[in-house]
Amino acid sequence: MNSSAQSSLTGVRKAAILLVLLGDSAASKICDHLPQDSLRSLAEEISSLGDIPEEMAHTVLREYEQLSGQKKSIAQGGPEYAEKVFMKTGESAGTKSAVHEIIESTKTCAQALEVLRLSTPQRLATALKDELPQTVALVLLHLDGRAAGTVLSSLPEPLRAQAVRRLAQMKPSSPEVVTRILVAFARKLQMEHTETARRGMGGVKVVADLLNQTSGKVITQILESIEKDNADLATSIRNQMFTFEDFIQVADTGVRELLAQVDKKTLAIALKSASEGLKAHFFKSMSSRAVEMLKEDTEALGQVRPKDISQAQTDIVAVARKLETEGKLVLRNNDEEENV
Repeated sequence: MNSSAQSSLTGVRKAAILLVLLGDSAASKICDHLPQDSLRSLAEEISSLGDIPEEMAHTVLREYEQLSGQKKSIAQGGPEYAEKVFMKTGESAGTKSAVHEIIESTKTCAQALEVLRLSTPQRLATALKDELPQTVALVLLHLDGRAAGTVLSSLPEPLRAQAVRRLAQMKPSSPEVVTRILVAFARKLQMEHTETARRGMGGVKVVADLLNQTSGKVITQILESIEKDNADLATSIRNQMFTFEDFIQVADTGVRELLAQVDKKTLAIALKSASEGLKAHFFKSMSSRAVEMLKEDTEALGQVRPKDISQAQTDIVAVARKLETEGKLVLRNNDEEENV
């Protein structure tokens, strides 16, 4: 047994391993004669034990030497074993209650760690990006090396550095604090996973993506049918099928028709967050003087709330849809799709 492993075998750990090796019946009889403080220490130690390597068992219990080469692990502790042992002791109800709390806390922490272990590094990084650096550091501390490295490299730069600094300066914390933080984060992970799964079952965006792969005639028939029963739903689907950024695919003649019908201030607001490519697509359908005036109007707006930009873009898409129903422009080129 190497020196580092020997140094980890404190007196309490050796006692805990011995109780596990003896079995719960014998261990319970021994515990009947131990003081309350010792029982609490042993309960914590046994709860934290995982597999017991044969080297440790050989050191703690010499007579098990002939079994050393047969199993990598010759016994196992854990919260369940601790409960089995200490709930059989003749101690007072108060002592048993205190031990029970320790065991339950250990179980809860173990369940939280299992949630972390089963989560992908990408999911962990996404959930951690809004957490405090100390929470990030604590979670990284409980991941294996490769997963922790992947999560760390996926975090935003400022948070990454802050978390590493916290990790380097981290001091021992009480088990209760560690458990509380890990459990809260594990619950957040589970809630986000449930919400993602719920959204993944369907929704307007899924329908819009499906219809975008369908011919124009079929789209028209489906949406007109939906509109009879639920006009708002039909509008939501249409808005998801064609967004403001999709105007970059509309022909120049259609863009000119749209510009003739759209309020210039609304257009200036809508273009605030547009890509440079989309802006250029609009500009090439305008005179140089009109482009100059539009740029000046956009600059004069200053900061604009995202909700106002979104509303302006929605209004322009609505105008375009009206023009499409009138046959004055085409938002989607369905000829190629129908030929296919």
